[in-house]
Amino acid sequence: MIAKRTGVLVAGALVNFCLGIFYAWSVFADGLIKELGWAKSTAMLPYTIELLTYAVAMIFAGWFQDRYGPRKGVMVSGILVGLSLILCGLTATPAGVALSFGVIFGTASAFGYSSVTPAMIRWYPPEKRGLVTGIVLMSLGSSALVWSPLVNYLIFAFGVINAFLICGGLLFLIVNTAARFIDVPEGEMEYRKQTAQNSINIKGAWRLSFSRPEFRIIWLMIGLSSGVSIMFIGQLVQIAELNYQVSWGFILVSVFAGTNALGRLLGGIFCDRLGYMNNLKIGIAMMVLSMLLYLSGIGHGVLVLATFLLGLSYGSLFTSYPLIISSIFGLANFGLIYGVSFTSLGLIGGLSPLLSAFLAQLSNSYYPTFIIGLLASLVCFYLLSIFKRKTTA
Repeated sequence: MIAKRTGVLVAGALVNFCLGIFYAWSVFADGLIKELGWAKSTAMLPYTIELLTYAVAMIFAGWFQDRYGPRKGVMVSGILVGLSLILCGLTATPAGVALSFGVIFGTASAFGYSSVTPAMIRWYPPEKRGLVTGIVLMSLGSSALVWSPLVNYLIFAFGVINAFLICGGLLFLIVNTAARFIDVPEGEMEYRKQTAQNSINIKGAWRLSFSRPEFRIIWLMIGLSSGVSIMFIGQLVQIAELNYQVSWGFILVSVFAGTNALGRLLGGIFCDRLGYMNNLKIGIAMMVLSMLLYLSGIGHGVLVLATFLLGLSYGSLFTSYPLIISSIFGLANFGLIYGVSFTSLGLIGGLSPLLSAFLAQLSNSYYPTFIIGLLASLVCFYLLSIFKRKTTA
């Protein structure tokens, strides 16, 4: 049993690692801007569509995972994730990349992410779920430590089109291989029978979720907190160049990735030992401090520190959210309800990169992005205080 669940954990971490190439989009975007002459807002459009698609597809992917098990969900992800990046290279136009990366990769991410986390939670007892969730999500955040410099090298050596093709082939092979090791403790057939008997449909999950006031609060917090971080993830290279006049912005992507990974691991440990409420407080506080540092514009060291804190915050917060959802609703329909919670990422967070890029083009600065991020972070603090009252009433 121990060897089996360790194998599932490693395979799940590997799947998340591959899907984490999403965090290196600002490097792809830089190549599209410089090599193909795309505008900043045009280069952000596929990224924004990916987030919107991901948020909607999470509902269907969560239902699919609950109904058919995580292995098949990862298999769907593996096929689509490779196809999406290969098509980006074959159809390197704004419309082609928007469809390939935005729609297909967004769907692939939803099926992979919604399958891996529920599988991990089912293998471990409640007192270890925070740590395990942190470990499997850590690979998602840390992946940009590899993908960012690798994509940067591939673009430099072979061009952005070939970089898409190479990455697509790699991801297709790795994710589909890892899918063979993803399973649930009960076995695939027994698990499907159990979930089929107890499952609810998508309409029922939506009604059940939003009937709970604490869910509505968490839904808003996911949207706002993810919106703050996502604005920066996709544009760190451009922020570094425009506001700080440095050409090594791709290194900031790696800094964010490393601290994002560390934040997920520490967040899992804190959730187990301090509770997810205290972990949320710490994460939001770091996000506020990060925005203040970006706004200060003092120098390159502050830029790195702000990115460091933002990565820690993002990773820590996203370890709390699945644990909160499973605590409120249980595991019977976790995949579907967790998917519903992620609609806020698309509806609120998904539009933030496009808005940020548009404002940067108008003002020739990313300071409007820093101000929006600070305001959204402060609203999260307010929502957390309401959530605490609702859950302790």
